[in-house]
Amino acid sequence: MVRTSRQGPELPPAGWLERRVHHTFRFRKRSRTVADTGEEAYLRVDIPCGCGTVCAACPPTLPALTLASIGGGSCSSAESGPRQAHLLLPDAAALRDCLEVLELPEVQNVVLLTSEVRQLADGGGMRRSARLRALFSDRRRHNVLFDNLHNRETAPAAGAAAAERRAGLALLTAAEWYHEHLGRRFPIVVVSDALAAQFGVPSAAPGSAQQAPQQQQAAGQQAAAEADDAELEALLHQMDMSSIAGSGASGGSGTVMDGTAGGWGGGGGGGGASSGAAAQDDAIAGLLDSLGIGDEPVAGAAQQAQQALQAQQAQQAQQQAQPLPVAASYAPLDLEPGVHILSTAAYWGGVWGHVPAVADVFDSVQQSKAQEAHQGGGSGSGGGGFRPHLSHAAMEAGLASGALLAGTLSVSRRVPGEAIVAVGGGRQLLISGRPALNRAIHGDRVAIRLLPQEQWRHAAELAAPAAGDGEAAVAADGAAEAADGEDEPRDAVARMLAAAAADELQPTAEVVGILQRWSGEIVACISEDDERALASKQASDRQESVLCIPTDRRLPKLRLRSRQLHRLLGQRLVLRLDGWDQGSHYPHGHLVRVLGPINSLRSETDGVLVSSGVHWQPFSEGALRELPPVASSAQYVIPPAELAARCDLRGPDYLVCSIDPPGCTDVDDALSVRWLDHTSGSSGGSGGGGSSTGRQLVEVGVHIADVSYFVRQGGLLDSEAAARCTTVYLVDRRLDMLPALLSEDLCSLRGGQDRYAVSVLWTLDADTFEVQDVWFGRTLIRSRYQLEYSQAQDILDGHPPKPGHEVAAADRPALQRNLELLAALAEHRRRLRIEAGAVELESAELRFNTDAVGQPTTVTVKQEIAMMKIVAEMMILANAAVGQRIYTAFPRAALLRRHPPPRREAFTEVAALCESLGRPLDLEGSPAALAASLAAAAAAAPPAVASLIKSLATRAMSEAEYFCTGDVTGLRGGGGLSHFGLALPFYTHFTSPIRRYADVVVHRQLLAAVAAGPGLAEAAAGLLQLAALPAPQPPLPGADVSSKAAVMNERHRTAKRAQKDCSDLYLLLLLHAQPHVEAATVYGLRRQSLLVFLPKYHLKGVIHLTDKQGVCRPPLEQGAEDDAADPFELAHRRGLAVVAEGLEGSAEGQQPSQLAIVEASSGRQLASIRPMQRMWVRLSADGSRVHGPALRMRLLADSHPEAQAAAQKEAADAAAAGASGAAQATAAGAAAAGCGALPRPGAARPAYRPPGIGAAAGARAARLELRAAAGAPGRARTEACGAAASALSEQIEALQQAVLG
Repeated sequence: MVRTSRQGPELPPAGWLERRVHHTFRFRKRSRTVADTGEEAYLRVDIPCGCGTVCAACPPTLPALTLASIGGGSCSSAESGPRQAHLLLPDAAALRDCLEVLELPEVQNVVLLTSEVRQLADGGGMRRSARLRALFSDRRRHNVLFDNLHNRETAPAAGAAAAERRAGLALLTAAEWYHEHLGRRFPIVVVSDALAAQFGVPSAAPGSAQQAPQQQQAAGQQAAAEADDAELEALLHQMDMSSIAGSGASGGSGTVMDGTAGGWGGGGGGGGASSGAAAQDDAIAGLLDSLGIGDEPVAGAAQQAQQALQAQQAQQAQQQAQPLPVAASYAPLDLEPGVHILSTAAYWGGVWGHVPAVADVFDSVQQSKAQEAHQGGGSGSGGGGFRPHLSHAAMEAGLASGALLAGTLSVSRRVPGEAIVAVGGGRQLLISGRPALNRAIHGDRVAIRLLPQEQWRHAAELAAPAAGDGEAAVAADGAAEAADGEDEPRDAVARMLAAAAADELQPTAEVVGILQRWSGEIVACISEDDERALASKQASDRQESVLCIPTDRRLPKLRLRSRQLHRLLGQRLVLRLDGWDQGSHYPHGHLVRVLGPINSLRSETDGVLVSSGVHWQPFSEGALRELPPVASSAQYVIPPAELAARCDLRGPDYLVCSIDPPGCTDVDDALSVRWLDHTSGSSGGSGGGGSSTGRQLVEVGVHIADVSYFVRQGGLLDSEAAARCTTVYLVDRRLDMLPALLSEDLCSLRGGQDRYAVSVLWTLDADTFEVQDVWFGRTLIRSRYQLEYSQAQDILDGHPPKPGHEVAAADRPALQRNLELLAALAEHRRRLRIEAGAVELESAELRFNTDAVGQPTTVTVKQEIAMMKIVAEMMILANAAVGQRIYTAFPRAALLRRHPPPRREAFTEVAALCESLGRPLDLEGSPAALAASLAAAAAAAPPAVASLIKSLATRAMSEAEYFCTGDVTGLRGGGGLSHFGLALPFYTHFTSPIRRYADVVVHRQLLAAVAAGPGLAEAAAGLLQLAALPAPQPPLPGADVSSKAAVMNERHRTAKRAQKDCSDLYLLLLLHAQPHVEAATVYGLRRQSLLVFLPKYHLKGVIHLTDKQGVCRPPLEQGAEDDAADPFELAHRRGLAVVAEGLEGSAEGQQPSQLAIVEASSGRQLASIRPMQRMWVRLSADGSRVHGPALRMRLLADSHPEAQAAAQKEAADAAAAGASGAAQATAAGAAAAGCGALPRPGAARPAYRPPGIGAAAGARAARLELRAAAGAPGRARTEACGAAASALSEQIEALQQAVLG
């Protein structure tokens, strides 16, 4: 707001105009000094109000308030907005208590004052500070942050007392300024319970019995504050500090005394002054003690505290007896232009009571707050039986001295009463039982204390499989995540833990305090008992309390209080935990939102997203406005300047094509091969030199969609893409990182359409694949064909095209020739990586078919074909080349991706498995030695066991992560730069910018490196010294890259978790409706259970041979089923016993060599189970209203009809696959004969060899013969395997004679 001075000329429009200094004095009792800290504030007049087009005096800002679109005083939608347009200015208490309500998308036009945000942020809570920042930084919310502390019209005046600042005058001053600044056209609402009580505004419903006690309490707090001010003023005078007192110093509670000095001559820095004599020191200390702000409490303080506590309890009991008002019960408020002071209850009830989403959340928050106050004022008796938590100061002191340890609590899924805390150095402490957990929940960062050694447990007692019976443990790409924030134990504790490891003891501990409470959202539903009780009652406004059970078994039940519980019956809810009182069995929370009916597929999928931490909202209008103003790519015209700036690769000699899965719409990448003229060694020209030793050169290109052209750095669209970081692929939907106009149209490299790309072009020797040159830059391409994997594989193999997969006859020979080159190049690069120590991992990707309502009907496993590996290897090559290039250009700010070497202890399970096969792992040597030993063990094992080895190795690997190279001090610091799994020194993500934000950042870095000059390319090739080149400027500084990398890693983990959980949900729903029988391999034995692996789904599980009552559960025979009500079946099972053979003595933790099921009366053996045995397992899922479906595995005998049917189907599929392979080989031979040879200049085409004939087919026939000879499991299967092996051998011989002879 610009004013005119008395002299006439206006003040300058920018720059600070005045400096004010705020002094804070703190008495340090230990050093007997008073510290004076000065905080300077430079006041301005050019701070914008954020009101957008409504205000003509201030420049526009983003985000901006939306008053212009509503109009002064006009009504908004009755379902989604307030009754009148207005500005909302909450105080710090309202921000703290109603943060959940303010986060709702319906609530907009909130002005957050810097004074209130700073006051709330100073109260602690890093995560709450992040949520506060999201309120005003998310441009979709249309909220603004106004810096009232540095605006000259709203900043606290010089000499203002602390009591006046506590009274909310800064808030009122800002409200009055907004009212005048906007021409008195809009209502300005100040939401503050303290101001409402101070000005006599009702803070509860009119006529409520709650109104008077709240006003009395506020008046008492104000009187106490004024008394403190008077006492501290007297303290300053007694300390003979008249100079400070004269400048307007005043005090506050505690040991802090506040003062303000204004004007141009105020001092700036902070300093300390000590008193001169010991007597004066004693007098000061005594006076502080008498005020209750010294180290010792004053006499009678305990009695006063007890009296205050009793009064508070009586007041809360009176409040509890009166019903709390519901938001919807308030009379509508008419907000006229002016400044309105309302309490939180009056505002949300009177202005938003008609909006169900806002009213429900506010009522839930209000009830939770009332319950917390009631429990906090109680005596602590309630049967909770928990010990009090240590204070924050006590925990900090204990952590500093080493008496306490800190870590993140991880609760067991199988035993919710047990948890572990990683404390650094790979050590884990066990927390066992509810008293030891002491109100800590999964995800909390806790302070723990070691228990005496006599309470530690033997490690063998805790030996248990990783996946319990009923858990769908699908192998993921990443392995165990390292615990965040692990604190390394001190020397004494470290010695105790080392001794425990030597004695094979598991140290135990107890939680003594919570350093940071987990702040995630909880998916839950009301318990069945409470739902039945509520359903039997008539709906009313009476406040009720119910227990809600989370879907995550690791989380405790929550107490929810509300007057709207009847609307929540049968619904899947999202809750947030508020606290856990010492005297309560359960924590209490409040409602955030309702997902929908229980067991609704949409609700359950949304619950998976919430539990995984994936938050997705539609793109904002501002972000969409940054897109090109076209409806589709057909309307987009390439600017001539952009065409001139790019390398045009649309010529006829560039055969560009993309290879993707069927139905892919977001095509990121395309490949090209261009055959160059013969050369005698020079990189250009045709036939230069005419040497007879000329080489055939070829140009291979990887072309990636140029997303960075459309997503400008720093824009709204860029910020929203950075917040998402990745596209989340679910079974029923896809949550895009970019709007569909970009992801599916303008950026997608569709066939036959011109597209922008960022390309990497290698000039290679076609015979040796030696790299002659590498080029990076922006290009314009036109993809000739948009191929599917199977279509490209058929072209490579020479198979006739399937219907719908036809390509032009003139292009087919060239396509086949190019694909052959790419296949050879990919195999060459893969072999180099394997020799360097790359590890080949394996996982399963499930595909589901659904019916009209979205329910899964069938499941298939994604089949790997050679073309997938070829494309993946080309993408790895491009990522590695770009990673090296950007690191060369920006060694302190490049965004790379690294994969640390795995932890040795993570390989315990897979090492034991390989040891049992006679192929021990080399865990002591180099990465190449470990990879070689893994490959040798997998090659020596049967296919199912080889798949298990690769799956276990995948889980044992450390998690790959994004990082900024400036954070790595050396090759060994922080995991170095390299990628262990791929055996590459530099690696990044460059090839998928449509679905990964990291690739967009890398594109910008690559283009900046290219723009820096050609010298960097020579430096990357080792031709120049990097130090001799000028350092280019990175698009983002290293600190920003590091912070973005942390967000990328977190979003990547949450997306993977959501995708896995959604796939598991659909699989379990399918098994619940249609049980499946699959082959499983036994890879481990316990005393009464076995560990199995299902290679088809990459599932690990435990099958118990006894039920919960200890009764034997043998494999189901023909005609037998589990029927607990059948007394004959139960009697038969009671007469059986499980015998573990091969155990020496009674030592714990030993694995038996065999499990036998015998009749206890006769000793006759009915069944035996050995490691690596192949068995049949029935997969099913039982429904659970609370936790959803759970996997169940039942062992079947070979004689069971379902097992026999599965064996016959497997044999038939094997025979059909062999016949299909032979038919394809015959057709391929005919096609090859018809097409003729495809000559390559300078090289002869190798003899054609039909696929499926050779070592692979021979090995497959040998395996079939081996299974037939072994005779397991089932006679019918044995005969079928023998017949299939004979048929396959005959087909091999016939084809070899017909085609190769």
